[in-house]
Parts: sequence; structure tokens; C-alpha cells
Amino acid sequence: SSGINAEYGGRHPTLLETVVPFFKVTVVRNPITKLLSGFRDKVLRRTTTGIKSFMLEANPNLTEDSSDAEKYAAFVQALVSDDIQIVDRHFVTQWNTMKICDFPYDMILQTETTKEQIMEMKEHVNATQFTFPGSRSEVGLEKAGESTLEKTKEMYSKIGPDLMDKLYSFFLWDFVLTGYSKLDNPNFPHLDLEQDFDLEFGHLIKNYESRVTQVPGTDATHPVTADNHQSTTDTHQSTSYSKRSKG
Repeated sequence: SSGINAEYGGRHPTLLETVVPFFKVTVVRNPITKLLSGFRDKVLRRTTTGIKSFMLEANPNLTEDSSDAEKYAAFVQALVSDDIQIVDRHFVTQWNTMKICDFPYDMILQTETTKEQIMEMKEHVNATQFTFPGSRSEVGLEKAGESTLEKTKEMYSKIGPDLMDKLYSFFLWDFVLTGYSKLDNPNFPHLDLEQDFDLEFGHLIKNYESRVTQVPGTDATHPVTADNHQSTTDTHQSTSYSKRSKG
């Protein structure tokens, strides 16, 4: 409208200017469990063999009788490979998809603790009278007899340390920018903003600086370097996380 144009100097407002009055929310999930969930839904449940062709490029010996964990290891190998391309939005990085570095979110929720955080969000927007659905992946709400932690560790059991390090590299900025914990962290799959990010991820950041200019699976360059890594970890304190860790 003419009023809006006048407010912005005779031009249309940008997207970021338009959303300023609104309470802006996004939802993230630990990359380790998110990737596994995508694999189980998009590969195991939607193929007769539990195998897609790109997985055979990573492991030609894979068969229908291979264990799910073996199939998942081949899937991960294909995902992090520079020579195999997987085109599926379910397996891309979250920080780039949701523009975490660029969009002014007021709250970043985690699927692991959705119910509690939805209550906090409702209070922020004065909508406590409404009912919002939770997340099927919320910790404690798994199907009977199925533990998120136990199932995840079982499915990652065929992935060796080197391949696991490549996977952490692939999702590096999802971990660093959101504060999620690794599989061997006692807080897994929750956030752990008290972890030593330099100890856990510093070597991966240095590896990126020395060999790549783009993050695998995205069209974006990585958001931080070792020189300004501290400023990135500082964003954990300025972003509105309503559940910072398991404890």
C-alpha cells in the first residue's frame, strides 16, 4: 500500500522488514536422529529391498539380506561422498534450509522437547487457549518398546569413526549453530550448550577452511571460520532456546 511504501522511503519492504512485527519460530532436530528418521521413512519403508541405487555405489556388496544397520552405513557413505549425488530435501542441512544465520527468529524449538516449548511459545503469542500438536520424535513419546537412543545407537553401529567424522563434517554447522550434541555425548539427542565446541568441532572447522569453499549438500559457503568461531558460539546465548539441554 502507499502507506507501507511511504514508511520505507517509497519502496516495498524487504521480507526481513515485513516480518519484524511477528513472532518468528522455527523447529530443528538433532541431525543424527533426523537423518536416521529420513532414511527409515524414505528408504527402508518405501523400497522393497531397503536399498536405493546410490547406496550400491557406496557398497556394491549390499544385498536385501544385509542388516538395516549395514544398509544405513552405505547410505551415510553415499551421503558424504564427493562422487555420489543424493537429491532429496530430507537429507540436507537445516541451518542453510532455514537460513538460521540470516533470518531473525525469536525462538528456535527442538523436536526433542516440543511439548514444553509449544507452551512457552503460546504464552509469547497470547494463544494459550489453542491446542497445538506436538512432535512424534519427542523424547519420551516413542512407540512402546522402542527407545530413540537404543535404536539410534543400533543403526549407527556399523559406521566407523572415520565415516562418523565425515558425517559430523557434513552437518557441522547444524551442530555448531544450534548447539546439538553428538551421539557419544551424555546429553544426546538434546542440546548441550555447555559442551566444548572447539574440542568437539574445532578440527572439523579447520578441515573445512583448508579444503572447501562450500558446504556439501548446499549452495552456501560455511558461515564461520576459526577466527570468528567464538562469535558463532555466542549466538547460542542470544537465540531464544527454551530448552537448552536434557538437564
